[in-house]
Amino acid sequence: MRFDERVVVVTGAGRGLGAAYARAFAARGAHVVVNDIDSEAAEELASTIDGALSWACDAADTESATELVRGAVDSFGRLDIVVANAGSSWPVPFALMSNDDTLTALRANYLSAYEVVRAAWPHFVARKYGRVVTTASGAIFGFAARAHYAAAKGAVLALTNTLAIEGAAHGIQSNCVFPWARTRLARPDSEAPEPESAAPAVLWLAHHECMSNGAAFAVGGGQIQRISLTTGPRVALTEATIDAARIAFQRAVP
Repeated sequence: MRFDERVVVVTGAGRGLGAAYARAFAARGAHVVVNDIDSEAAEELASTIDGALSWACDAADTESATELVRGAVDSFGRLDIVVANAGSSWPVPFALMSNDDTLTALRANYLSAYEVVRAAWPHFVARKYGRVVTTASGAIFGFAARAHYAAAKGAVLALTNTLAIEGAAHGIQSNCVFPWARTRLARPDSEAPEPESAAPAVLWLAHHECMSNGAAFAVGGGQIQRISLTTGPRVALTEATIDAARIAFQRAVP
C-alpha cells in the first residue's frame, strides 16, 4: 500500500511521533512536508528524507498555517493529507494552574490542529478528497496535574468528530489517534514503545483505501484499540422531582 504522488503535511514532525510518521510516509512514496516549530529539528529530519520539504513555523498561528499549506501546494501541486501531530504537555496541579497554562495548552494542542486543517480544507473541498488524522490522548478520560492538556485534547477529539460529519459530502475523512509511544511528553518511567510502532495505524487512516471516518483509535506498541464514547440506556422520570431523578439515576447507572 503506497502513497505515490500523495502529499502529506505532518506537524510536530521534527522528532518523536511526527518524525516516525514522516519517514514512514516517505518510505511508501509520499511527498512529505516536515513541519515543526523548531527549525533545526525540521531541517535535520527533512535532510534525511529524499525530496522532503522542511517548513518551520508555529502551526497554531493562522497566517503561518496558511503559508504552510500554500507552501505544500506550491511545491508539490496538491495536498492530500494532514497529520496534525503537534502538541505539548507539562504537569501543573489544577489548584496552581493559570490562565496562561490553559491558553498555552489549547494553542499547542488544539489550535495547531485547527489552523492547519482549516487552511487545508478549501484545497480538499476543491479536489473532493482529503485525509485528516488528528492527535488526542487518553488524558481526555482524566489526567492528574494535566487538566489543561486533557481539555485541549478533548477539544481535538470533538473537532475531529465534527470534521468527519462536515467533510463526508466532500470526500474528506477525519479520524483521531491516541498514540502510545516514548516521546518527550511521556512520563520518565514510561514503558511506552518506540514512536515507529504507531506509524502503521496512522498511515492506514491516511490511505485512500481506508473508509474509516469520525473514529478514534489508541495506537502503538503493536496494538490498535477503538476508542468510543457511548450513551447508556435512557430512563424516563416518573415525575419532575429530585426523588424521581434519584431513582432514574440508579436505574441508568447500575
